Amino acid sequence: MFHRFSTWWRALSVVLLGLATITWPSASSAATTPVFTVEHQDATAVMSSSGTARIVITLAFRHPSDTTQVSLALYPRIVMRSQIAPIISGAGVSGPATASTGSFEPDCTASRTSTIAVVFFTGRPLTSRGRCGPLPRLRLACRGATCDGVYPLRYAVSAHGTTTVSWSLVAIQTAPVASPLQFSWITTLGAGTWSKSVRTAAVLTAISRRPTMPLTVSANYETLSSAYEAGTRGAAWRGALNHAVASPLHRIIDAPPQRVDFAGLAANGLGAEVKSQLNLAGQLVGAITGRYLDGPVLLEGEPSAATVAALGAAGVSNVVVPENRLTIEPSTTLTWGSPFHITGGGSPIALTDDQPLSALAVDGAIEPGRRAAIMLATLAFLHFEAPNAPASRSVIVTVPATMTSIPFFNQVAAGLTADPFVVASSLVPSFTSSLVGSDGAPSTRSLLAVPPSHWSARNIATLTALAAQVNSFSQAITDHAVAFALRVATARAETVGGASARQNAINAATAGLNAQLAKFTVDPSAITLAGPGTALPITLHSTASYTITAVVHLLTNQLDFPKGSNVVVTLGAPTTSVRVPTVSHRGSSLTLQVNVTTPDQQVLLAHAAIQVRIAGTSVVGYLLTLASLLVLGAWWWQTYRRRSKGRHAR
Repeated sequence: MFHRFSTWWRALSVVLLGLATITWPSASSAATTPVFTVEHQDATAVMSSSGTARIVITLAFRHPSDTTQVSLALYPRIVMRSQIAPIISGAGVSGPATASTGSFEPDCTASRTSTIAVVFFTGRPLTSRGRCGPLPRLRLACRGATCDGVYPLRYAVSAHGTTTVSWSLVAIQTAPVASPLQFSWITTLGAGTWSKSVRTAAVLTAISRRPTMPLTVSANYETLSSAYEAGTRGAAWRGALNHAVASPLHRIIDAPPQRVDFAGLAANGLGAEVKSQLNLAGQLVGAITGRYLDGPVLLEGEPSAATVAALGAAGVSNVVVPENRLTIEPSTTLTWGSPFHITGGGSPIALTDDQPLSALAVDGAIEPGRRAAIMLATLAFLHFEAPNAPASRSVIVTVPATMTSIPFFNQVAAGLTADPFVVASSLVPSFTSSLVGSDGAPSTRSLLAVPPSHWSARNIATLTALAAQVNSFSQAITDHAVAFALRVATARAETVGGASARQNAINAATAGLNAQLAKFTVDPSAITLAGPGTALPITLHSTASYTITAVVHLLTNQLDFPKGSNVVVTLGAPTTSVRVPTVSHRGSSLTLQVNVTTPDQQVLLAHAAIQVRIAGTSVVGYLLTLASLLVLGAWWWQTYRRRSKGRHAR
């Protein structure tokens, strides 16, 4: 009995322990759920001549109640960009606040969301009333233009005995802005985009709904090829991309896969493949959207100076490079925003993205509304770093489509429409050569060194042959999806890394091409010609689902072809018959070599050796024919003479 009880108790303990294990993480998660979130906050307060300004905020409460209290506090304006990092992390600002609203009720009722107007003032206290009483006020200890700047803003919400604090930024504007920043938003369609095609399509749709805002989408040919090859499964995604770039203010640029070894291709005499890499995205964009690529090229990963030089030799004039690949990151200095040349990178003009802002754009720990306010206020701070800069300065943000928050994007886009510090812009104007080295920025910057990759002689030889064959075959067929798949497979082999891995990729691409070539054959069955002048029948077979233009080459020195021995054919059916006229022959049998190639003869599609026999060509045949003619002539003569005698007798 005791044994049974102990067994039962141990079993119950296991069950209770399991339940605790399941529920504890839930409890922990619940404890970290915020009491409130900032769904929206105006990022800029424009001060009137009377010294007042107003912003609107919208707060969402997890469990609203009549006892919920809100307070806002304003802290001294920031003077260095490094002071923004604690705002983003949530650590906030140490030291006393310069102004506070005190606690107030967010709404007259316990609703889940509350929209609040907050008043800033510099002079006498103002009394403005809202629905639930006086509006919350924050006093600025400044006058006129001395109020310009970006200030930390602290939110504190108390509900159910718990107080939650969040930090944001707000920009104050009093003086007119003479030269706003040029702001370029790039949505990237990089690796992994197709695997999250539904989310990406939603982001592209959001972009299409901002036709009056300049926006840029970057095109990775691997992503585009996957969407193109998907057929009907990719129709919605392709349609979303088409709509996203339909506005003339929306541009699309090339963003090659980050592992492409442009430097290695150029160093090993494969400059034509650099151009092929660059053309591939443009061809896919044209096939999907009918649009052309804008000039700049977005480089990701670890580009080197040799990479930029290789692109320049291929005709690229403008590149965007990752900021963290520069030896000195411009965002950590005051000399940012101007284009530059890469040391050792040749002629292309370069710009870099702003890494801190790009990281903020995908920071899911900050709710979209507050994140948008922090981003727009950060842009205002960047303006205030040099408000009287003689030349325009540019800020570029790169945001992967797979990590884009649509509410965040929408709030940033809406905020930019009336932002006095920033103007949305496409990339091309920021690369104006006269801006190189402007505003005291360096005219050249250096990229971190990258060790060169090793290419074997076999790599170079097999890739050269493969590229020529794929190009020839792709031009001969009508199925663009197959053509793009072959070109992308070849391009994927042109990556950084070891020679062995590269050769494996080249071999895989070659196998893919050979699989297509195996779909075409020549019927090798023997042929019998009735005699001279008889047309020669050639039968071709195809198991391909597409049409291909080919040339049939007939090789023999025992037959003459009055219309030529090379015949252009179109193979669009399982069986295609070609009849080639002949005029003379030498001998009664021969072996005919039949080669079927692409029009430029770079690729052999099929080959066969066919035995051909020519009937009725012996000397005995000629003698028998002559004897038959003589017998027929004698019979005709005798018959004619008998008929003539009979007529005279009558």
